[in-house]
Amino acid sequence: MANYVGFIGCMMVVFALVRGANAITYTVGDSYGWAVPPNGSIDFYANWASNKTFNIGDEVVFNWNGTHTATQVPKPYYDNCTKSGLVLASSGLGVTFNANDTLYFLCSVDTHCELGQKVTLVVGDGISDTNNDTGAASSLTVGVLCAFLSAMVVFLLNYI
Repeated sequence: MANYVGFIGCMMVVFALVRGANAITYTVGDSYGWAVPPNGSIDFYANWASNKTFNIGDEVVFNWNGTHTATQVPKPYYDNCTKSGLVLASSGLGVTFNANDTLYFLCSVDTHCELGQKVTLVVGDGISDTNNDTGAASSLTVGVLCAFLSAMVVFLLNYI
């Protein structure tokens, strides 16, 4: 019986590890990359993001040639192209999503933002985990919880 339960516990750990390995890395703009949108297409990045489902653990990478930035800003700054925020100043840098949220990025160089070089990324349900009453516990993924519970079960079964 103990061997069977230990096997179940190990399978739960494997499931948790595989679930964590399912994170996806997205390149903003796909092969076009992070640049002023082509042909004045102000909705280029909105269209790019609209067919993506971003989840906790996923990563977005901003790749560009030339002079650009990827600046994370609050929504009012995004709406008005206010170029003050957390700057990713090197191409190839990524942002890993660690909570449900809506994140806003723009290029803070010249008039690039006004020309459409900005993107909204909705992670999970888009509602920030830091703004709800459940606190840090809500940011635990099912995989982490499953791995913890599996380890506890295996640990306890060794003493039965």
